[in-house]
Amino acid sequence: MPLKKLWILCCLVLCLTACGGEKNQPTQKALDFRTGLMEAGGCSFTAVVTADYGEKVYSFTLDCSYTGDKTRLRVLEPESIAGIAATVSGNGAVLEFDGVELEFGKLANGFPSPVAAPWLLGQCWTGEYIAWAGPDGDLERITYLRGYDDEELTVDTWLDANRVPVYAEVAQDGVRCLTVEIKDFRFEE
Repeated sequence: MPLKKLWILCCLVLCLTACGGEKNQPTQKALDFRTGLMEAGGCSFTAVVTADYGEKVYSFTLDCSYTGDKTRLRVLEPESIAGIAATVSGNGAVLEFDGVELEFGKLANGFPSPVAAPWLLGQCWTGEYIAWAGPDGDLERITYLRGYDDEELTVDTWLDANRVPVYAEVAQDGVRCLTVEIKDFRFEE
């Protein structure tokens, strides 16, 4: 009888060890993307940012350059504010237009500001905790966690087959507040 139990236990252990190998593959793609971005020293891309705060929805098209500690961006659309530039960092942002600078904080009514989205993505891509990574259709989805408790943000990014980000979502308290369509992504050289 003890030999039979030992045999069953050995079979179960062998079955469980087969589950571990595949799980690390998707995470490696996330780490490869992070390594490539950090080795390049940054990236540039066009971001179509949509901020949905429940009662109001805002859309912007931004030309972005992320360099690790800060992001430079220029508004392309809407046309009424095209040309406004900003530098965004962990301390907030400085808006620039016709030589005039205006500082503002990190959040918009308690939610991440649309102008902070490219900086937030860069911060997650280069250093935030990777909570999950795996295939999502033809894309690779990576979920990053930033902050703790009431200030925790969930940032999901989808990479194409070339490990280039094409889309991202930012959620606060489980509510998606920002979406970002990423175009013309390129590593800095």
